[in-house]
Amino acid sequence: MWRSLVIILGIVSVACSHGAPAEQVDPGLVKISTERVIRHGEVGHDEWAREATYVLVDADNTARSDLFVTLGGTLRDAEGRELGALRPESLRMPPGSRRLFVLVDASDTARPDAATADVVVKGAAVPTWQPTAHLADGYLHHDQGKALLAANLTNDADRGGRVIVFGAFYDAAGRPLQRQFTVAEIGAKVTQVVRFVGPEGSTKGAVYLGDATY
Repeated sequence: MWRSLVIILGIVSVACSHGAPAEQVDPGLVKISTERVIRHGEVGHDEWAREATYVLVDADNTARSDLFVTLGGTLRDAEGRELGALRPESLRMPPGSRRLFVLVDASDTARPDAATADVVVKGAAVPTWQPTAHLADGYLHHDQGKALLAANLTNDADRGGRVIVFGAFYDAAGRPLQRQFTVAEIGAKVTQVVRFVGPEGSTKGAVYLGDATY
Protein backbone atom coordinates (compact mmCIF):
# COMPACT_ATOMS: atom_id res chain seq x y z
CA MET A 1 0.00 0.00 0.00
CA TRP A 2 0.95 3.65 -0.29
CA ARG A 3 2.68 5.31 2.64
CA SER A 4 3.54 8.87 3.50
CA LEU A 5 6.56 10.22 1.64
CA VAL A 6 8.30 12.06 4.47
CA ILE A 7 11.29 12.94 2.29
CA ILE A 8 9.11 15.36 0.36
CA LEU A 9 9.75 17.95 3.09
CA GLY A 10 6.22 19.26 3.31
CA ILE A 11 5.13 22.04 0.97
CA VAL A 12 7.64 22.86 -1.72
CA SER A 13 7.58 26.08 -3.72
CA VAL A 14 8.13 27.14 -7.30
CA ALA A 15 8.58 30.55 -8.85
CA CYS A 16 6.71 32.21 -11.68
CA SER A 17 8.36 34.72 -14.00
CA HIS A 18 11.13 36.43 -12.05
CA GLY A 19 14.23 38.50 -12.34
CA ALA A 20 17.72 37.68 -11.12
CA PRO A 21 17.97 36.69 -7.45
CA ALA A 22 19.50 39.18 -5.04
CA GLU A 23 21.31 39.08 -1.69
CA GLN A 24 24.12 36.64 -2.36
CA VAL A 25 24.93 34.51 0.67
CA ASP A 26 27.87 32.44 1.84
CA PRO A 27 28.15 29.48 -0.58
CA GLY A 28 29.30 27.42 2.39
CA LEU A 29 25.65 27.27 3.46
CA VAL A 30 25.15 24.79 0.63
CA LYS A 31 26.66 21.40 1.43
CA ILE A 32 27.47 19.24 -1.61
CA SER A 33 27.46 15.47 -1.19
CA THR A 34 30.73 13.64 -1.76
CA GLU A 35 28.73 10.98 -3.67
CA ARG A 36 28.98 11.92 -7.36
CA VAL A 37 27.35 9.38 -9.67
CA ILE A 38 28.73 9.51 -13.22
CA ARG A 39 26.36 8.40 -15.97
CA HIS A 40 26.55 8.17 -19.76
CA GLY A 41 23.34 8.17 -21.74
CA GLU A 42 20.49 10.14 -23.24
CA VAL A 43 19.66 13.53 -21.79
CA GLY A 44 16.84 15.81 -22.87
CA HIS A 45 13.82 14.63 -24.82
CA ASP A 46 12.22 14.75 -28.25
CA GLU A 47 14.23 16.95 -30.63
CA TRP A 48 16.53 17.97 -27.75
CA ALA A 49 17.58 14.40 -26.91
CA ARG A 50 21.32 13.70 -27.16
CA GLU A 51 23.95 11.34 -25.75
CA ALA A 52 26.16 12.91 -23.08
CA THR A 53 27.93 12.29 -19.80
CA TYR A 54 26.28 13.73 -16.70
CA VAL A 55 26.66 13.77 -12.93
CA LEU A 56 24.01 13.12 -10.28
CA VAL A 57 24.85 14.90 -7.03
CA ASP A 58 22.87 15.95 -3.95
CA ALA A 59 23.14 19.30 -2.21
CA ASP A 60 21.67 20.46 1.12
CA ASN A 61 20.55 23.97 2.02
CA THR A 62 21.62 24.61 5.64
CA ALA A 63 20.44 28.24 5.61
CA ARG A 64 17.31 29.47 7.41
CA SER A 65 15.78 30.81 4.20
CA ASP A 66 15.04 29.68 0.68
CA LEU A 67 18.09 29.81 -1.57
CA PHE A 68 18.43 29.90 -5.35
CA VAL A 69 21.46 27.62 -5.77
CA THR A 70 23.66 27.08 -8.81
CA LEU A 71 26.09 24.16 -9.01
CA GLY A 72 28.72 23.57 -11.67
CA GLY A 73 31.97 21.72 -12.03
CA THR A 74 34.41 19.66 -14.06
CA LEU A 75 34.62 16.05 -15.22
CA ARG A 76 37.89 14.19 -14.59
CA ASP A 77 39.31 10.81 -15.56
CA ALA A 78 40.71 8.22 -13.14
CA GLU A 79 44.11 9.98 -13.20
CA GLY A 80 42.57 13.33 -12.32
CA ARG A 81 42.93 14.85 -15.77
CA GLU A 82 40.30 17.40 -16.72
CA LEU A 83 37.96 16.17 -19.45
CA GLY A 84 35.46 18.98 -19.74
CA ALA A 85 33.22 21.42 -17.91
CA LEU A 86 29.77 20.64 -16.54
CA ARG A 87 26.88 22.91 -17.49
CA PRO A 88 25.65 24.74 -14.36
CA GLU A 89 22.15 24.02 -13.04
CA SER A 90 20.10 26.23 -10.71
CA LEU A 91 17.35 25.09 -8.34
CA ARG A 92 15.32 26.80 -5.64
CA MET A 93 15.92 25.11 -2.27
CA PRO A 94 13.74 25.65 0.83
CA PRO A 95 15.59 25.82 4.17
CA GLY A 96 16.78 22.43 5.35
CA SER A 97 16.00 20.77 2.02
CA ARG A 98 18.01 18.43 -0.19
CA ARG A 99 17.92 18.53 -3.99
CA LEU A 100 19.35 16.20 -6.61
CA PHE A 101 21.20 18.15 -9.29
CA VAL A 102 21.91 16.82 -12.78
CA LEU A 103 25.04 18.40 -14.25
CA VAL A 104 25.47 17.61 -17.95
CA ASP A 105 28.70 17.86 -19.93
CA ALA A 106 28.77 21.44 -21.21
CA SER A 107 29.62 20.30 -24.75
CA ASP A 108 26.84 17.68 -24.75
CA THR A 109 29.51 15.02 -25.25
CA ALA A 110 29.75 11.43 -24.02
CA ARG A 111 33.02 11.04 -22.10
CA PRO A 112 33.47 7.31 -21.31
CA ASP A 113 36.76 8.01 -19.49
CA ALA A 114 35.02 10.18 -16.89
CA ALA A 115 35.52 8.65 -13.43
CA THR A 116 34.79 11.51 -11.05
CA ALA A 117 33.78 15.15 -10.94
CA ASP A 118 34.66 18.31 -9.08
CA VAL A 119 31.38 20.01 -8.11
CA VAL A 120 31.25 23.52 -6.66
CA VAL A 121 28.67 26.11 -5.67
CA LYS A 122 28.63 28.73 -8.41
CA GLY A 123 26.09 30.89 -6.65
CA ALA A 124 23.70 30.99 -3.69
CA ALA A 125 21.20 33.82 -3.25
CA VAL A 126 17.95 34.58 -1.45
CA PRO A 127 15.20 34.63 -4.10
CA THR A 128 13.35 37.90 -4.62
CA TRP A 129 10.16 36.32 -5.99
CA GLN A 130 7.30 34.62 -4.19
CA PRO A 131 6.14 31.03 -4.74
CA THR A 132 3.14 30.48 -7.02
CA ALA A 133 2.61 26.72 -6.63
CA HIS A 134 3.22 24.01 -4.10
CA LEU A 135 3.34 20.24 -3.59
CA ALA A 136 1.64 18.40 -0.73
CA ASP A 137 0.46 14.92 0.33
CA GLY A 138 3.46 13.07 -1.07
CA TYR A 139 3.42 9.28 -1.11
CA LEU A 140 5.92 6.54 -1.83
CA HIS A 141 4.96 3.02 -2.94
CA HIS A 142 7.09 -0.02 -3.81
CA ASP A 143 6.03 -2.26 -6.67
CA GLN A 144 8.03 -5.01 -8.39
CA GLY A 145 11.40 -3.68 -7.32
CA LYS A 146 10.68 -0.04 -8.13
CA ALA A 147 9.69 3.04 -6.15
CA LEU A 148 6.57 4.91 -7.25
CA LEU A 149 6.07 8.54 -6.23
CA ALA A 150 2.92 10.65 -6.20
CA ALA A 151 2.01 14.09 -4.86
CA ASN A 152 -0.66 16.77 -5.22
CA LEU A 153 0.43 19.80 -7.22
CA THR A 154 -1.53 23.02 -6.60
CA ASN A 155 -1.31 26.14 -8.75
CA ASP A 156 -1.90 29.10 -6.41
CA ALA A 157 -1.83 31.66 -9.23
CA ASP A 158 -4.94 33.35 -10.75
CA ARG A 159 -4.02 32.02 -14.21
CA GLY A 160 -3.04 28.73 -15.74
CA GLY A 161 0.57 27.82 -16.38
CA ARG A 162 3.18 25.14 -16.98
CA VAL A 163 5.02 23.83 -13.92
CA ILE A 164 8.11 21.61 -13.95
CA VAL A 165 7.99 18.81 -11.38
CA PHE A 166 11.00 16.60 -10.58
CA GLY A 167 11.05 13.05 -9.24
CA ALA A 168 14.39 11.94 -7.72
CA PHE A 169 15.10 8.28 -7.00
CA TYR A 170 17.66 6.54 -4.76
CA ASP A 171 18.67 2.98 -3.92
CA ALA A 172 18.47 1.42 -0.45
CA ALA A 173 21.87 2.89 0.49
CA GLY A 174 20.76 6.41 -0.52
CA ARG A 175 22.82 6.49 -3.71
CA PRO A 176 21.23 8.61 -6.47
CA LEU A 177 19.84 6.54 -9.34
CA GLN A 178 17.84 8.90 -11.52
CA ARG A 179 16.04 12.23 -11.74
CA GLN A 180 12.94 12.45 -13.91
CA PHE A 181 10.76 15.43 -14.72
CA THR A 182 7.37 16.28 -16.12
CA VAL A 183 5.87 19.56 -17.30
CA ALA A 184 2.39 19.89 -15.80
CA GLU A 185 -0.18 21.99 -17.64
CA ILE A 186 -2.36 23.26 -14.80
CA GLY A 187 -5.23 25.73 -14.53
CA ALA A 188 -5.65 28.59 -12.07
CA LYS A 189 -6.30 27.48 -8.46
CA VAL A 190 -6.30 23.84 -9.57
CA THR A 191 -4.87 20.80 -7.76
CA GLN A 192 -3.82 17.72 -9.73
CA VAL A 193 -1.79 14.58 -9.07
CA VAL A 194 1.73 14.07 -10.43
CA ARG A 195 3.28 10.58 -10.55
CA PHE A 196 6.70 9.08 -11.24
CA VAL A 197 7.87 5.46 -11.64
CA GLY A 198 11.45 4.88 -10.55
CA PRO A 199 14.11 2.64 -12.11
CA GLU A 200 14.78 -0.94 -11.07
CA GLY A 201 16.33 -1.03 -7.60
CA SER A 202 14.91 2.31 -6.44
CA THR A 203 13.59 2.29 -2.87
CA LYS A 204 13.57 5.96 -1.85
CA GLY A 205 12.51 9.16 -3.56
CA ALA A 206 11.58 12.81 -3.41
CA VAL A 207 9.26 15.05 -5.40
CA TYR A 208 9.97 18.77 -5.82
CA LEU A 209 9.38 21.64 -8.16
CA GLY A 210 11.45 23.46 -10.73
CA ASP A 211 10.40 26.62 -12.55
CA ALA A 212 7.00 27.70 -13.84
CA THR A 213 5.75 29.86 -16.71
CA TYR A 214 2.41 31.62 -16.97
